[in-house]
Formats: sequence, C-alpha cells, structure tokens
Amino acid sequence: MNDSPIVVENLVKYYEGRCVLDGVSFTVPRGCIYGLLGRNGCGKTTMIRILLGLEPPTRGRTVVLGQDSTQLSANTHGRIGYVAEGHNLIQSYKVRRLVGLCKGLSLQWNEEFFGHLLETFRLPMDRKVKDLSAGMRAELNLALAMAIDPELLILDDPTLGLDTVARRQFLELAIDVIQRQGRTILFSSHILADVERIADRIGVIVAGKLVVDCSLDELKSRIKKLRVIFPGPAPDDLYVTDIVNQQKQGREMVLTVANWNPQKQAILETFHPESCTELPMSLEDIFIECTRPASAAVPPESEV
Repeated sequence: MNDSPIVVENLVKYYEGRCVLDGVSFTVPRGCIYGLLGRNGCGKTTMIRILLGLEPPTRGRTVVLGQDSTQLSANTHGRIGYVAEGHNLIQSYKVRRLVGLCKGLSLQWNEEFFGHLLETFRLPMDRKVKDLSAGMRAELNLALAMAIDPELLILDDPTLGLDTVARRQFLELAIDVIQRQGRTILFSSHILADVERIADRIGVIVAGKLVVDCSLDELKSRIKKLRVIFPGPAPDDLYVTDIVNQQKQGREMVLTVANWNPQKQAILETFHPESCTELPMSLEDIFIECTRPASAAVPPESEV
C-alpha cells in the first residue's frame, strides 16, 4: 500500500472537448513540500480541485490520505488544510465571527496553536475581513487552515496579489510554521522565487503534461546552461542529446542541456572550444527554459 499522502495516477481532464490534464502521474511523499509549477491555464488549480473532490476526473484517479478523491469522507477532509487562490473569505464578517464559524465546522481545532498563530500574525479579531490588507487576509486564511492540525496542507497560489514585503513576510511565517510541524505540503504558485524558497521537490506542467517531477537539487544538477566560444563560427549541430534550448551568434553558442554528464562534455570537447563557461540558473531560469513553446522540456536521464 502506498503511504504517500497524494497519489496521482494517469489523470486526464477534459473541459468542453479541450484536454486540460493529459495523463499526469506523480506522488507526494510524506513530509515533502512539493512545488507545482506551470503557466496560467496549465491545469494546476484544476488538479487541486480534483484532489479535493470538488470535481471529477475524466479518466485516471487521485488518492489523498489513502482515499480516492471522489469518495473523501468528512474525517479525511478534516485532515486537509486548504488555502485557496484569492483568499475568498466572508468579507462582511468580523475576524472573530469567522473564526467562530470555522471552529464550529471543524472536526478538530487546536485552540492553543491557533492562538499562537493569531499572535504571530498580529490579526485583529474585531475588524471586518474586508477591512484587512491583502497580506493579513492571506495570513488569516493560513491560520484557519493550520488550526485544524492538518496532516496535509494544500496552498494554491497563496501569495497571489501580495506586494513583495507582504509576500516575504507571509512566506517566512509559513515556512516557520510548516517546518516546525513537519507537514506534507502541495504548494502551487506563479512566483518561482517563492517555490524555490519553500519546496524540496518540483513538478512542472506544460500543455497538460507533467514534464518535470524530481527534487529541486536534482533538477538544478540535471540542467546546465553553458556559454561556449569556438575558434571559428559556432557549429550548427553539436550531436548532443537533450538540448533544451540553443542560440548561436558568430563564434558564441549559449545552450541549455538536460542530463549533462561526462559523455556530453567529451562530445563538446571534440569541437575544441576556446572556452566553456557554466552560467548560473535559478529555478525561474530553469522554468522559463523548460516551458518555451519549442522546448522538449526536461527529458528523462539518458546515456548521453
């Protein structure tokens, strides 16, 4: 039996004849912070809704905390904390009233921990939700999700709409809470620096397919961006596999290669380059390279 809190098996989803998710499979190990990436409209939120049982898959299945997502019990829902994109809380309620409502609907509520979060986030209980800043609404949403002591926490673009300072503060507090509690996290975001800061495993969806699924460290080690200077005009073909992107001008070539290894280095050296410099890449750089329209993304590791 798979003990992973999230299991996705050959997930397919169609909307009005359009394929949004195309055979996606991955697992999120227990205790992992999994960063789910993709351009707007790639299917991230749809996948999260399917995981939570809010809509059915066309084919395939998802399993959350050992239960099929289409049959999640109230008890299983009570073990999942969910922070939705946009933080759509009841605007007319005061914070105190909203907390009381959520507490009454919860199967379990950690009053001591929630009190600690209120103090940490400095949330005013007597102000209406609509009068809170975007950052405070995000922090309130996270506090409500964490107060039930969730075994699994799903964050769907939680920093969307926050300014840089509020986003950084939210993430620092979230990281502190999450790391101390040892949760399993599925974290979706458009802001790659946020994901790089918090995630230890990465999934990238392109055109409905999962093209990357590995640890952050492995992804960074597998992708190399090189600036190569040749004695004469740069060759048209290096005969190296897994080239994600390649640009050349005169004697210079800049190429991004997946699964870089000594064999590929040896092939490059047969062209006797004058210099070969590795260029640093952030997660955002890698994401842009892997999701270019003409890119083959990150192929599985090959022999060359």
